[in-house]
Amino acid sequence: MMLGSENVVKWIVYISLSITGFALYGPIALIGIQTLSFVPKNAAGTAAGFVALFGYLFGDAVLSKIVIGQVAGNASLGWGVTFWMFIVAAVLSILICAITWRREYDMMQERMAQGR
Repeated sequence: MMLGSENVVKWIVYISLSITGFALYGPIALIGIQTLSFVPKNAAGTAAGFVALFGYLFGDAVLSKIVIGQVAGNASLGWGVTFWMFIVAAVLSILICAITWRREYDMMQERMAQGR
């Protein structure tokens, strides 16, 4: 039985979406884990809620739908500037994670020194 080109394209799309889902879940989960490591246990729910709230309001509602849409749709800016915005956002994310990584390392060293 030969696969038609429509079936091949369908499976390529399915596989691509699956790989994208697996690649996105890890960083998204790490955001919550990183947040919860900085707050006391009695404030974990509130911290997770604030991260989700601001992630939705700024990341989903404002930036991805309004700002990116306006920049990409602008004839003088276009997709070139949009991709540069993505690159800058990725670099800023790496820097913020590096700062919190160092703080987490210092907190871990402090806990180990106290014998916890």
